[in-house]
Amino acid sequence: MVMQLIQSNPQRVQIVEVLGRIDNHTVGELVTLLDQAIAEGQNQLVLDMSGVQYMNSAGLRELVRVYEQVSNSGGMVHIANPSPQIQKLLELVGLDTVFQIHIDQLWSMARLTHHGLPVRRHQVCIFA
Repeated sequence: MVMQLIQSNPQRVQIVEVLGRIDNHTVGELVTLLDQAIAEGQNQLVLDMSGVQYMNSAGLRELVRVYEQVSNSGGMVHIANPSPQIQKLLELVGLDTVFQIHIDQLWSMARLTHHGLPVRRHQVCIFA
């Protein structure tokens, strides 16, 4: 598995661009990355999922776990520009009502920076 990271680390906003497949074999890399961001005090996460072709229940569990952890610290997890497959999956399992889903990453960033949360780091994760 290959994972490429492009980090954009705002003062309190972490943008993570995820590419490829999120499954039992690759979810550990995503767990590590998101846990690190949370440990560094990031409580506003933007997950750009435009490049995710597939995600199974392991990926969904990780999204829910991170959502709960970040929400408990007063933060929020935003999903930006989900691919059609991921948008449909989120709708099927009802997570489209849990996460703030934006049509693109720039809109997410603009909304967060409007609230005084400048972007500090941008990460790209490629799961092959």
